[in-house]
Amino acid sequence: MSVPDPRTREPIPRLSSPAGWRDIAIDPMDDPLVPVADLGPRVVEDPRYFALGLPGALPGCWVRRGLADRLVRAAASLPDGVVLRVWDGWRSIETQAALFAAYVADLALQYPDLSRPELEQVARPYVTPPDPGHHAPPPHLTGGAVDLTLATAGGMELDLGTGFDAFVPEAGAAALEGIDMPARAHRRLLFHALAAQGLTAYVEEWWHFDFGNQFWAAVTGAPARYGPADPPPGA
Repeated sequence: MSVPDPRTREPIPRLSSPAGWRDIAIDPMDDPLVPVADLGPRVVEDPRYFALGLPGALPGCWVRRGLADRLVRAAASLPDGVVLRVWDGWRSIETQAALFAAYVADLALQYPDLSRPELEQVARPYVTPPDPGHHAPPPHLTGGAVDLTLATAGGMELDLGTGFDAFVPEAGAAALEGIDMPARAHRRLLFHALAAQGLTAYVEEWWHFDFGNQFWAAVTGAPARYGPADPPPGA
């Protein structure tokens, strides 16, 4: 499926890495977590880690209100029949730890000669270590990070080139810019719709976007607004 939209002809620009994000001070603001399920018909949830049975994963997705409002506006800008499908928002430290441990274990099988510290260093660009501290919380623990894709209103996900959590070079946000294919067009549409609302794209993962957290602050130069968020009500 190819989506007609002028934004699909606009290349994704050179993206900045959030290098040094852990050193950015957080000036916390009171902005609650809200359920993605309440954001209307054009922002739908598909809590992937809950479906996979990961420890600490919730049956629904939650994000900060400031991010939620921007997702609603981004979705409204999409062509008719296209929606945002959210895979993950706020993530518990327990889920973060499980993801990090599983990825390091996979890397150990691929690179048996690497030490544990070396394996963790290889893992860091894709899965943030589960530090629960208030100085450098994982982006998803803040509620200011979201993993998402494009889908049809009927539920079919559009082709964006790789699956979710495909930790390969092709998953880079701009990795398909040199290839004329539907997946490139869809990545451009997703990027431009969200960037227009002030979100920043993570250079290593086309599905990951940030607002208000240290990742976002490292790219924009604005103050970081979101520290670690308490679990949603009833979690």
